[in-house]
Amino acid sequence: MSFNLKQIEGHEPLVDYPWRLEIDRLLLWLQNKDSHVKAFCFDVVMSAAYIDATSGIEKSIEQCDAIIGKYNSHIEFINLCAPCYVNKQVWSYQKAVKPQSGVLGKLSSEMILRFVEKLHLQLIEVLAVGGVEFIDAVLKHKNGMVILAEVKSAPLLTYPFLFDIPKTCLKGNHESIVITNSQLRACDSAMYLHNCGVIDLGKVGEPMWPFRTLIDFIVNKENAAFINNCINDWLSTRDAYSRKDRQNKMYYLANASGHPPLIAKERDGWPQKESISDGKTSAGMDRTDDIKKGIYQALKIGTQVKDLSHVKTAIISNLPAYRHGKEYVVPFLSMLWGLENDLEILEAV
Repeated sequence: MSFNLKQIEGHEPLVDYPWRLEIDRLLLWLQNKDSHVKAFCFDVVMSAAYIDATSGIEKSIEQCDAIIGKYNSHIEFINLCAPCYVNKQVWSYQKAVKPQSGVLGKLSSEMILRFVEKLHLQLIEVLAVGGVEFIDAVLKHKNGMVILAEVKSAPLLTYPFLFDIPKTCLKGNHESIVITNSQLRACDSAMYLHNCGVIDLGKVGEPMWPFRTLIDFIVNKENAAFINNCINDWLSTRDAYSRKDRQNKMYYLANASGHPPLIAKERDGWPQKESISDGKTSAGMDRTDDIKKGIYQALKIGTQVKDLSHVKTAIISNLPAYRHGKEYVVPFLSMLWGLENDLEILEAV
């Protein structure tokens, strides 16, 4: 297959999303922050992107009496009701809501590319490609190097959203509410940060909801202590996820936590065949299928650009393969790839 770098067509990451400038405000604030702070913020804005891209969210909101404060209903991105679990230690099943897989893949890929574009100032251009091309992104470095990349990204934590729904729309604890979209737009909302509390987000119908108010809160110096607590909670979740530490309460709030413990079924009536979240939601590039495809694509790209010394290949992700990296990634790190035709036989002196 012939290859021409100039023929690759791409676009600026998130160019199709009106809230991208709100993300840029966050990325400006993140410029000099540690990598784990950036990773936490990726999860926060991906949670906002999830709810923005999910149609008909009013049909998936449930009342929950375990919510503390003025809010009375919520929506989840895993099958576990977080307020019941955090506040009452009860395993309440609530069906997760997410955008369709095609929309989700585009969102997570372009979000991490926006992070890369704005946080790595040595890059002069970042293009999201995708579609029918055999690469996901093109990164151009100021030194002339071009990086052709495969993108594999997914959040570690997806944070629930809370709502203050009129009492006339409530039908009982863990029952779906009955509300129209226009009614929901008039309701107050918040993001639920598990052990740390909530970030109030204002009315659902406000401009650039939920991004503008969310990012206003994060970058406000007065909220630094609250955000630091959230980051520490995220770090605890990362450790629990990496070690598969089921004794850590945060383990089951992370993606790819599998099935709940036996007590959930015996005491709290958890559905027999349902998981909280399966391996398909593994954080970062931790899905084994993604690792395999990513390595293959890096090699495939390499066969097309082998004569172009300024072109490199890469796999881009928001997080490394914490669970599967040792088995599927580390063995390849010290390997030098090459073509048989480039080998030279050296005679012993």
